[in-house]
Amino acid sequence: MTYGSETPPARQRVLVVGYGVAGVGIAADARSHGHEVVGFLDDVKRAPEVLGALGDVNRVVREHHIDSVYFAIPTVDAKVLRDFLSGLEKTGLRLSILPRTYKTISSETVSVSDLTDVDVLQLVGRQPIKHDLLDAQRMVGGKRALVTGAAGSIGSRLVEHLLTLGTAQVVAVDWWETGLFHLENRLADDRLRVVVADVKNESRIAGIFAEYRPELVFHAAAYKHVPLMEDNPMEAVANNAFGAENVLRQAITAGASHAVYVSTDKAVRPANVMGSSKRLGELLLSDLAQRSGDTKLTAVRFGNVLQSNGSVMETFRRQIEAGGPLTVTHRDVTRFFMTIDEAAQLIIQSALLGSNGDICVLDMGEPVRILDLAESLVRATAPHVRIDVTQLRPGEKLYEELTYNPDLATSTANSKVFILQVEDEMSIPAARIRALIAEIRSGNYSDEQTIAALRDMGFNVKERASA
Repeated sequence: MTYGSETPPARQRVLVVGYGVAGVGIAADARSHGHEVVGFLDDVKRAPEVLGALGDVNRVVREHHIDSVYFAIPTVDAKVLRDFLSGLEKTGLRLSILPRTYKTISSETVSVSDLTDVDVLQLVGRQPIKHDLLDAQRMVGGKRALVTGAAGSIGSRLVEHLLTLGTAQVVAVDWWETGLFHLENRLADDRLRVVVADVKNESRIAGIFAEYRPELVFHAAAYKHVPLMEDNPMEAVANNAFGAENVLRQAITAGASHAVYVSTDKAVRPANVMGSSKRLGELLLSDLAQRSGDTKLTAVRFGNVLQSNGSVMETFRRQIEAGGPLTVTHRDVTRFFMTIDEAAQLIIQSALLGSNGDICVLDMGEPVRILDLAESLVRATAPHVRIDVTQLRPGEKLYEELTYNPDLATSTANSKVFILQVEDEMSIPAARIRALIAEIRSGNYSDEQTIAALRDMGFNVKERASA
């Protein structure tokens, strides 16, 4: 995988980092494309072709007039990769990184769009967490499942995982017909049913549950873009709170064994409408769990998902492809990150873990400073691109949290997954939440009144002037 925007000369003087199987293979591939492989770097192996250790890269590049460096250690520790990238002195040096898929790279230029979420996690210092899905396979095998928000990046990956784990049927529900169309054609699985529906439509959702009788329900449908929901608070509450309750109620009525509500770290001490609406959904789940019968209701919280629709990584990708600049809203803003696969696996795991009404969270390691992510991407893919620090957007926080009180987190059989017992912070009576939803759905309410109601509930959302 080669990063850059200009086609390289026909012949390059190449230095390969890593004298293992991957490095030797990459060298052979480079030679087959007409390049001159000058030698290798390796911290362990010694041979005449090995010109030094990784720390010798700048000396070797100068002495041998290197044009391109092929980094071919797929299992490299994240810190080693970051230190190597940050230590490169020569400007204009072309850098190629062997993907974790072990595909052989060629000398053709590839855009930043080929940087996978696994690569990005390595750049920012976190290895993806792989969950043991054997128990999940036993739980979902032969069962009927339903996924809302199934056309989205997380929902569609969740559908894929469920089919791979052996479900008898997966009903993919979303209002986005184009996304469902592409999902159906891409997966081409006889067990998949795609259904166009709005989670706020009570009669429609009731009909879907009555027809398909899902045993497992995963509610991933949500409005998630913080600045956009600041301008559309009524729709945010209606979709993220009432839509969630509507789906969970139907799961109980249909006799599902498990129903999972996909929440967000922004539901913790929310400073925006989106996070507030998701916290309302969590509280409604907690209330429903008290009388859900044989249906176990759980929620799952996680941070930003790399390469999901609208993620910061996707924004950076577009900005790099456009020639920059990259925009960071504050020098100190941090976020938790995970891959789409991690998110999908955690959602499935949360159905297994914990008790009725619990919230499941993933140990996501240390939060990542967005400026560090931007600098790593620029260093690895487009050194000429500028980074501009702007200002926090409406409703945006400097940092996010996964729990109100870390002491409430208890361990599970999975060392990377924790269960949160009932949290008292921002605990609002369900009747009060439903009263707000009723006002919004009546058609006689305004965005300004919705904001005022959220503030009265204790949410730290931006106040609006009366219309």
